[in-house]
Formats: sequence, C-alpha cells, structure tokens
Amino acid sequence: MAKNIKVSERKINTKDSHKWQEVKNYIVSQVSCGNYSPGDVLPSENYLCGKVNVSRSTIRQAFHELENDGLIYRVKGKGTFLAELNSSKNQTRLEMFGLIMPDIRRSLYPSLTQGFDDRLSSENFQTMICQTGNNIDKQGNIILRLLHKGIDGLAIVPSTSGHTPVYQIQMLIDNNIPVVLCHRGIEGVNVPTLCWDRQEVGRMAGKILIDHGHKNIAYCGVYKYSVTEEHVKGLKEIMNQAGLDLPANRIVFGPWRESSDTENQREKMLEQLLLGVKPTAVFCNDDDEAERLYWLVKKYNIKVPQDLSIIGFGDSHRNSVTREYISSIVVDEYEIGQQAANLLCEMKNHKTHIKDNFKNINLNFHYGSSIAKI
Repeated sequence: MAKNIKVSERKINTKDSHKWQEVKNYIVSQVSCGNYSPGDVLPSENYLCGKVNVSRSTIRQAFHELENDGLIYRVKGKGTFLAELNSSKNQTRLEMFGLIMPDIRRSLYPSLTQGFDDRLSSENFQTMICQTGNNIDKQGNIILRLLHKGIDGLAIVPSTSGHTPVYQIQMLIDNNIPVVLCHRGIEGVNVPTLCWDRQEVGRMAGKILIDHGHKNIAYCGVYKYSVTEEHVKGLKEIMNQAGLDLPANRIVFGPWRESSDTENQREKMLEQLLLGVKPTAVFCNDDDEAERLYWLVKKYNIKVPQDLSIIGFGDSHRNSVTREYISSIVVDEYEIGQQAANLLCEMKNHKTHIKDNFKNINLNFHYGSSIAKI
C-alpha cells in the first residue's frame, strides 16, 4: 500500500485567471497544509461554493480536472475523496527523475534539458520535463503531482517571478526525495544548488568592454529581478574601479509581465536607449536580448561592432550563426544538466548528502565578433 505523502504548512493562494483553477488551487493548498490525508472525504460542493465564491458547475469542473490528475476519486452516494499519493517504490519499474523550469525553449534551458535527459537516459531512467511559465503556484502544483507519481528525484530551476516558498521544497525533503536547484537558490532551503556568481558576470562583461576602450556603457535587462540587479551591481563595481559611472539613464529593463504588446515595449525601450544616451557598448542580460538588440540596430543603420559593441550572457553551446557572432559571458548549460542528474543519482544512492549545498559553476567568455576597440 502506498504511504502517505508528508506535506508542510502553507498559506492559501487562489489567484488565477480561471474560476475552476481557483477551486483546484484551494484544494491543492489544503493538501499541502496537511488538512487532508489520503482517503479523507473532501468538502461538499455547497461548502466549496461559499468558500471560493463560485458556482456548483465550476466546482464540478475543478473536481473533473483533479480526478484526471489522479489526485481525487468519487464514490457515488458517499462523496469525493483524496486519492492515495503513491510514493512507494516499485522495484520492477524504471526510476523516474524530473526537471522543472520556467520555460523549455528560451535562453539557457534547451541545453540544460538535453544534458539532464542524456545523463539519465544513459542509465535507462525515465525523465519528466515540466515548465511552469514562471508561475509559482503552477510550480507548486507540478511538485505535488510529481510526488503523486512517485518521483525519485527532482531538479528545479526556480521561478524568477517572486520568491519560491520554502514549503514547496519542504514537501520533497520531508518525503526523502532528492532535490537539486539550478541557476538560483531558494532562501531557507539547504539542498545542492548549481549556480554561478551573478555579480561576477557583470564584472567580467564590464572589464572586457573597458579593456576595449569603452566608457559609455549601458545595461539592458529582459526585466528587473534578482539576476539583472546582480548584473548591474557587478557592472557598476568594475566601472567605478575604472573611474567610470553607470547612470540610471543607461540602465533599462523590459516589462515584467508578458503580454501581446511585450515585444513592442521591448523594442521601444531599446530604441530609447540607442537614440537617447547613445552608448558605444551594451551589456545584455542574456543572449536573447543581445540577439534582439543586434537585429534592431539594423533599422537605424547602426553597425555592430563598428558603431555599437554588444556583449551578452548565455550558453557556451552556440546554436545559431547570430549566437556565434555575439560575444558573450557563458556557462556550460549541458554540463549543468548532467551535474544535476549526477547529483540526484548520488543522493538517491546515498553517496551525496541530501542537504549538501552550493556548488559553483565556472564562467567563461565566448569570443564572437560583436565587440570593437575604440
């Protein structure tokens, strides 16, 4: 028989664009709080209607979704019950490891996914790749579902839209599930973390540009969050050491929330930078932004690198002609994926302690052709 999944206390958050999703999130949050255990009967439709302020049809739709996920089951004439969350390890099945990340297509993530999957596939293990869309509530729901499926270990790239609550990871730790964090840690969580020094990225980019004679340097971030703020700190530090300033009008960030107009907003932001302060060099927080800037400047007959030098940050495995051209501070994301998989296997086999912490990732420089001496 499957053992009960331990869950940690949390605050309820039911903000979502769909009413039935609010009900679903409420029930999942109650499970996470430990208010319900496998086999417990769930509240009636009438109770939930009043609690979440939705119609009975919405409650039924939420129950239908939860039933499809295998989290509840219904018994005619008796009610709706929380299903057994299967964390038992059937020795005849393949071991299963998961990777949760904000996006599977953007920036560094494809190489990370490939490295993770290649390493585990070589051992004939199953891999489950999940994306959160940078939504912390969705991240928590995915973790709960993977617990239900009996996951053997989980690598997580935490959402950048706010702080991941400790209880999400504590659910895994309480059930002795190995966890590895990639790219960034989570405050209050002590598990192996594969990360690099964000401020050092800014310092390296700044030093390279300064060594090429640039003084009027700007910074462009996809949006303002912990990573881009650390880049700016490092860039300011190295520029100040050289007697240079990085004023606010040379630091730009894109819109926080994605919308149908996001691309236009980002283009206007870059146009304002290029046509306003007219920097001789721009450090972009990632290669996606660097590539966007590279193509945008062509509209204004600005030549790279003759008129404008560009440096980005990204994966050492360059996957396009443009990426080969753009100079960039790089990390080996494929290797990070392999390291994450190795750590999970070692923790599963008790070769690495489940609470070992920070592991530093080396930074390197890709010598493209987008930086000129002035």
